[in-house]
Amino acid sequence: MTRPLSGRTALVTGGSRGIGAASAEALAGLGAHVVLTYRTGREAAERVAAACRERDGTAHVLSADLDGAAGADRMLDALEAAVDGVDVVVSNATTAHPRAALAQLETEQLLGKVDADLAVLHRLVRRLTPKMHSRGFGRYVVVSSGHAIGPSAPGMSAYGIGKAALEAMVRYLAAEEGHSGVTVNAVRPGFVRTDTSVGVPEAVRDRMRQAIPAGRLAAADDIAGVVSLLAQPAAGWVNGICLPATGGLNHPVDWPRIVRQEQPGGVS
Repeated sequence: MTRPLSGRTALVTGGSRGIGAASAEALAGLGAHVVLTYRTGREAAERVAAACRERDGTAHVLSADLDGAAGADRMLDALEAAVDGVDVVVSNATTAHPRAALAQLETEQLLGKVDADLAVLHRLVRRLTPKMHSRGFGRYVVVSSGHAIGPSAPGMSAYGIGKAALEAMVRYLAAEEGHSGVTVNAVRPGFVRTDTSVGVPEAVRDRMRQAIPAGRLAAADDIAGVVSLLAQPAAGWVNGICLPATGGLNHPVDWPRIVRQEQPGGVS
């Protein structure tokens, strides 16, 4: 039986862990040749590539520090030397961000985060879309965040504003590319259990489990399933959306504030 992405090449940025790793494996399971990038931890990236091959896919890894336009260009040069075009792009890697309230941020810190995020996606689109046009097929899936629509934890303003800007870019790109067989969508996860979320207090996790209609916290595989749906040829009529992947809780919630209010002595 032919798998839906057989003969296609998929690029997954930030593919060595978390949502990126799970997405790489899911796309390999659909038949794609997966190129996954990593910034640090080549061994972890190689383990993901091996897991892709165990799903009867093919994969290799690229070192990439996607810190903005220059980093994206270096990665794209290496990518173009390795493969003849990309059919699916999962834009998952993110840049470092200062954890501070907006009033505490320097303007350069805020704009630097937004600029880096937009520059990477823009460079990918400029370099990879022409060959998608020639094939009449392309998929961009941008991994966003619930922080894009409102704060759900302190100190995430620069991160959330960067993600909101990416979602706006998705809508514009989708409108411009809709005639060409190229779709551009985003996935907006809520809280996901990954190694980057290990510091979230257990009291906050418990409150999330109670509030999420699915009754549990998301794993990276849950988000990868949504990513892989949008990457398939059958999703060609889905374009320009930001799809919440939250287990049914589809509004921003400031979890630390809620937990403080519910604890004895908290603000009512």
